[in-house]
Amino acid sequence: MTADSSLLAQAREWHVLLHSGRATAADRAAASAWRCTSPAHEQAAMDVERLWALLGQLGEQPASEPAAAQVRPLRRRRSLRWAVPLASAALLVLALWLPQGAWMSWNADFATAPGEIRSVELEDGSILTLNGATALDWTISEGRREIRLYRGEADFQVAKDSTRPFFVEAGPARIRVTGTRFDVDYDGQDVVLAVTQGQVQASDAQAQPLLVGASQQVRWSGERLQPLQALDARQQLAWQRGKLVFRAQPLSEVFTELERSQRQRVIFLDQSVRDLKVTGVFAHDDPQAVLRAIESNLPVRLVRLPGLLLVSRS
Repeated sequence: MTADSSLLAQAREWHVLLHSGRATAADRAAASAWRCTSPAHEQAAMDVERLWALLGQLGEQPASEPAAAQVRPLRRRRSLRWAVPLASAALLVLALWLPQGAWMSWNADFATAPGEIRSVELEDGSILTLNGATALDWTISEGRREIRLYRGEADFQVAKDSTRPFFVEAGPARIRVTGTRFDVDYDGQDVVLAVTQGQVQASDAQAQPLLVGASQQVRWSGERLQPLQALDARQQLAWQRGKLVFRAQPLSEVFTELERSQRQRVIFLDQSVRDLKVTGVFAHDDPQAVLRAIESNLPVRLVRLPGLLLVSRS
């Protein structure tokens, strides 16, 4: 069992200070007092130390080779051999010290934490419902309403106003409406637009505008707009009903979805498991049920660390 996220953040700060070379005797005494405040504080400190120890193992240099083998041509080979574990350690450090989604909330007009669903009414009367780990900016002027979706997913109920078109930008996606309802899902690479009411104009930087009507969806992949498809509302809009629905989806996509509902970064230590398929229906607010199903039905091993989930083949 790990400590809660607020105590982990405090434990990380103390750990960084104590290992920075700048800690005074007073700092060390204060850190010790903080740790002794409660069993939960002690648990947080132990969790952070556990991960720090793992990083040390990943970055550990190999034992010295026999003198006969220590010739100049092997130097580059040895450095390349250890580039991967050292890079893995660097990734783990970033995942630990930079909480998931932290950058998004710094400047965005509206943002949600993982697991949070929030509704917002804009000045024009439009209503947005944000899924977890979502961030966006909103601007309005005399002739234009505009949303910039940085990452995440939102349901848009756009108030009708023919004099002020409503624009949404998300990665390569460009969307224009005057009044309708639709969902935009942006995972940082691909974008999916799902229209439930009315008609939406979709385009990318190169294609001609494409009209997407009710019960239709379209994807931007590789920065290009793809052909229209029938809307699979049961899966694409499942989060609005409090569900997570997976139909033979790659494990990598499943974990991307789970990062919206839990404060836990995912790192694949074995890339061969990324394409394993997952099928099932789960409660949106119970990501642990998904993890249990993955462990029970797929040849994977999940290692839970504070703020991290390491995935490898079992």
